[in-house]
Amino acid sequence: MIIETSFLSGERTQHVVGWVSIIWFTSVMITAVISSDSQHVTLEATSEVLATCGDNVTVTCNVNVTSPKLDIKLFSWIGGNGDLCQRDSGQQDPAALCENTSENFLHTRSLTLINVMPVNEGRYICKLRSNLGVKSATTVLTVQNCLESFGAFTDNFHAVCQFSGVYPNGTVHWFQGDDNLTDHAITEEEKDQQGRYNVLSKIMVEKGNPSQPYNCSLWIPDYRKYVSNQQLIMSQKVSSAGSVVKLQWICMLVEIMMLMLKSIA
Repeated sequence: MIIETSFLSGERTQHVVGWVSIIWFTSVMITAVISSDSQHVTLEATSEVLATCGDNVTVTCNVNVTSPKLDIKLFSWIGGNGDLCQRDSGQQDPAALCENTSENFLHTRSLTLINVMPVNEGRYICKLRSNLGVKSATTVLTVQNCLESFGAFTDNFHAVCQFSGVYPNGTVHWFQGDDNLTDHAITEEEKDQQGRYNVLSKIMVEKGNPSQPYNCSLWIPDYRKYVSNQQLIMSQKVSSAGSVVKLQWICMLVEIMMLMLKSIA
């Protein structure tokens, strides 16, 4: 009786092992077929793109297919705002234009970013989902060399420089001849909605020699160079107490001379 039970138990074990082997073999074969088919699809995109503020930038993603079995379910660009393109519905973001072209076994999905700004900087992922699996490729967009406008002015007390639409962020250095006056300056900055910086810097004229021009330069640490330089010449104005007294004496002398001329006449 014991021997018969052992025999039946061994038979069941062999039966289970057999089914496990069949399932494992089948899964391996399916994986191998999918892997083999996916090798017929390659996805390529530009790895890095450089742009300046205000540029229109186009990036492309190419799908090369050597198998007629490809059935595309999703072919789109993914950015900070989610899916920027829909394969069938077209444009989703007003600042992004998408276009799809196909020729033989080559499929291209292009993404054009309008009026690029620092807020658009970052990673863009081209994603393909089909019956042969999922593939993706990444493009990194870097925004650089942004300077929208600059200006400078002086008054009785300060020399002022301002720079608008700056990216990457910078700082202002002040010079008068060979003297570096940067430590005496006050610099303020604010970030706008597009990710750019507005920088304003001022220095009191008493910190330098009013008879010499001031130079203010915008320094970008990321580039380790100056990107803009402005020269300010202080205007000569009658502002001291001594000059005011002299002017009063001149007025009095003129008035006395006018009275003398009237008396003679």
